[in-house]
Amino acid sequence: MADSIDLEGVKNAISESNRITTSLSPNRLVKNQAQEMEKDLYPEYETNGSSNISATSYNNESFFTSFNNLFKALISPASSVATHTTFFKPREKLTYSRLVEFYIYHFVLTMIYLVMTFIRAFQFVSNKTKLKFLSLAYNPAEDPEVINHDINKLAKIPRRVSVILNYKPEQEENGGVEGLCNDVSKISTWCLSSGISYLSVYEYHGVLKKRVPELRRAVFKKFTAYFGTENVPNFVIKIPHLNLSYPGSIDGKLIEDEAYIKELDLSGTKPTYDIEITLLSMVDGRPTIVELTKVMADLAKRGDLKAHNITLKFVDQELQQLVGKEPDLVIMFQPFLNLQGYPPWQIRLSELYWEPDNDSIGYAVFLRALQKYSTCKINVGR
Repeated sequence: MADSIDLEGVKNAISESNRITTSLSPNRLVKNQAQEMEKDLYPEYETNGSSNISATSYNNESFFTSFNNLFKALISPASSVATHTTFFKPREKLTYSRLVEFYIYHFVLTMIYLVMTFIRAFQFVSNKTKLKFLSLAYNPAEDPEVINHDINKLAKIPRRVSVILNYKPEQEENGGVEGLCNDVSKISTWCLSSGISYLSVYEYHGVLKKRVPELRRAVFKKFTAYFGTENVPNFVIKIPHLNLSYPGSIDGKLIEDEAYIKELDLSGTKPTYDIEITLLSMVDGRPTIVELTKVMADLAKRGDLKAHNITLKFVDQELQQLVGKEPDLVIMFQPFLNLQGYPPWQIRLSELYWEPDNDSIGYAVFLRALQKYSTCKINVGR
């Protein structure tokens, strides 16, 4: 009889059955296509009612276009009124009183929409101005001491931080795989300078999982710029659902020799790492929970796992080994709240933070997230 699950078998099953495979190039995996990709890759998600939240884009062109369309609607010809079957009854004869009534309601609703448009535009400009001011006020200047000075003012800091990033096409500023690796390297440096030794990076499509060498070089380069060539911290990159671990730097040296990595594994030597970077994607969320449930059901059916042993604590331990420990703080560098299929079990007690109308990776957003966490109070029920 077994009281634990064969995690290797679960990980292999998940990696084989839920691995993201697509013929699309990374340049086409833009941040607003998460819902379409989810439907293409996992049709069962749509049937279960799961969907991603979309955000309205407010730029000069869309605003003035909407403004122009509003006034066009106000002076629409009377012939188009007959098409509004929701207001007029079928085969109803149009009279002047009914037309006047329609235009009054139409005018009121249009004015309400117009006022809300102006309010939203004002919020957009205000949020952008605030973010610009904060980026100037809080500038790390590639100096860990500056970051450490900002963090020392906080009452508490999270032990584990997770960030949700979006892949951008290469034609955009700081886009492509290089831009994504650069973003992860910056956040890793901020975490390490803040005394945070665990960082998990969630990217929906799992692009980083296939580009570990590029990510390793980007993080090493950023650490060298911040801490100097003789004080490069040790770091490791992990992919939990594939059970893979990639040492990044050891004793100030970039580790790219696969033979050396295998030698470390065979020797059983476990270097001490200053920060651990875990890569997550959509397959680490619901698919992992579903696969674990199937394995537990099969084991219980065969009698290899007793039903009374399947407890909340047991499931929590298994998912921690398959996905990772629960982060204290989840930072979304996006203008709206969208978890994008983030592992739900890992954020039961996590604090969530995002800045409205922000779509860039900035130290000011990172610091404000830590400031909010330092003032929050977490009550764990019994």
